[in-house]
Amino acid sequence: MTRNLLHTAGITAVLLLAVACTTSPSDSHESPDSPSYLPPEEVRNATVVWSAEPGTDLFDTYPTLTRAAAEALVVAGLAGPERSYPGFDEAVTDPTTRGIYFRKANRDTVYGTLYKHIVDIVPTDTGFTAHTCESFKDFAVERDGKYNVSRSHRGHSQTITFARTKWEDNGLPLEMTTSAPTATSTTTPSPAPGPREWQAPEDNLFTGWIIDPGSPDDYDSERCVPWVATLDPDAPAEPETITTDTPPETLPAYPGWPRYRH
Repeated sequence: MTRNLLHTAGITAVLLLAVACTTSPSDSHESPDSPSYLPPEEVRNATVVWSAEPGTDLFDTYPTLTRAAAEALVVAGLAGPERSYPGFDEAVTDPTTRGIYFRKANRDTVYGTLYKHIVDIVPTDTGFTAHTCESFKDFAVERDGKYNVSRSHRGHSQTITFARTKWEDNGLPLEMTTSAPTATSTTTPSPAPGPREWQAPEDNLFTGWIIDPGSPDDYDSERCVPWVATLDPDAPAEPETITTDTPPETLPAYPGWPRYRH
């Protein structure tokens, strides 16, 4: 996979899967500013299943923001940032970053389950940095009735930086949310399974934050190898794309978002 494909795709979930991109926009009426925001049709047939290293609670504030931003980046790359999660388009402000990730939406439709993992979350003077991994072993791009799935023992790593935009008079960051997660959380409550479709927060979770999704150079890191091995122990050493006639299984999203829980 070349650097040019990384830049064209603008989305980690399609970096290993992409073939020639389609350009016709889909018919969708969702507005990311609407309180009834729904994910665009490009992702509705897929879900995201998250996990984390011990000590990180997926429901804590910083992990929740990390999940929202990482998922929003996938949606933005496929359908355009203006159709991604509420507030995400405004939170990614750097022109170079926007040129890399949002230059052209793929307009591909994806199916199956995208696995993502939080390695760690490190507080900074202005916010925090999250290190994440993803595996595409059950996540497919549909082209002409065929489903393209990518496997790699490395998966992809990604570093996402969050910086607060508001400050106290004393120069300290204004706490927009609760404090960073601590290692005291050892269990995560299991939400009731939701529908087997892409879930998204209904509200803007990014108010008060600037988000930097990091450089595509980070994707080929070996950081994710141990985690990928737990999901796909037979994954090939080099990226491999498999084409099938049927889509991979779409598992219920985890932990998903509260609006989908009953």
